[in-house]
Amino acid sequence: MFASILGASRHIYKKNLLQCNRFYKTITMDWKPMKAVPGALRTLDAQAKVPTIRKVILGLMYGMPIISFFLGCWQVRRLQWKTNLISKCENNLAAPIIPELPKNLDPNVIPEFEYRRFKVKGHFNYDQEIFLGPRLKDGVVGYLVVTPFIRSNGGKPILIERGWIHKDKVIPETRSKGYLSHLALPKGEIDIEALFRIMPKKSYLQIDHEDGSRLFNIPDVEAMAKQSNSLPIYCQMIYDLHDHKEYRKEEKKNENGSILSKLFFKKQSSEGGVNLSDLGDSDSTLQYQEFEFVNEGVPLAAKPYIKFTNNHLQYLITWFGVSICSTIALVYSSWKSRQFSSVDKIIASRRKEMKKIH
Repeated sequence: MFASILGASRHIYKKNLLQCNRFYKTITMDWKPMKAVPGALRTLDAQAKVPTIRKVILGLMYGMPIISFFLGCWQVRRLQWKTNLISKCENNLAAPIIPELPKNLDPNVIPEFEYRRFKVKGHFNYDQEIFLGPRLKDGVVGYLVVTPFIRSNGGKPILIERGWIHKDKVIPETRSKGYLSHLALPKGEIDIEALFRIMPKKSYLQIDHEDGSRLFNIPDVEAMAKQSNSLPIYCQMIYDLHDHKEYRKEEKKNENGSILSKLFFKKQSSEGGVNLSDLGDSDSTLQYQEFEFVNEGVPLAAKPYIKFTNNHLQYLITWFGVSICSTIALVYSSWKSRQFSSVDKIIASRRKEMKKIH
């Protein structure tokens, strides 16, 4: 009895469910296909939380192509300037030697004569020697010797960088003895050959020189000239390992050889032997080795070649490359942001339509 009643109720329920009318409407508009962008909504939500960072990054993205492009144009100008400077210095180095410097020298025109070789007559003022360094040469610590040179024509002294010496040869007394003392500390009036150099100016970040100290860490030409009472003109002697017999003339004046030495050298010459000192005086092609100069305290001068570096072409390519890459990144980012904005607009419109329906 109970089962028959339950079956009848189920039949009536299914019949009423099928006859039940629907109380909602189906949207008849055509849905346009929408491309799914993974994480688009999540990205937009995260960007909405950090608007300041987004603006800063966006500003950098807009500014980087312009800034890097102008830096590339600036490097083009720098490349032209450095190329002209190197060309001018090479021409000066290959130009004939100036036989004699004028009495009055203008430091303002020296940049036009950088790397120009010249000859000058006078003597060194060892009381005002200046040491620049420390400087490494082949792993050995030493200093550059800068000595004021008093010119014979009466002009104001100029600064001459004689070369590099070992740290143990800084004291002049250690250079005054030995078979190369005439090269280490030439005395009297001599002729030297050097070239003009323009040293970089001291920056505000570098330490100021202590007044009265003979040790300089950087080539501060103005301070060197002021301390030694010289012109602010910096010159470098040229690399030379020859023995200058003319530097011995002052020694010959004060030379008082003993009777035994005279007899000895006379006996050697009569036997057909060779006197090394006489050989040095007669042979102008005699050259020493660098280690002899180092051991005897003779300054090793710089070799005459252009020391400028020209990397502006690399910088030019780098900045223009950054400009091109950042421009491509900006265009791509703008295209992607438009995609995200279009997706956001579509979703917002669908939400409004759904609200109207309900």
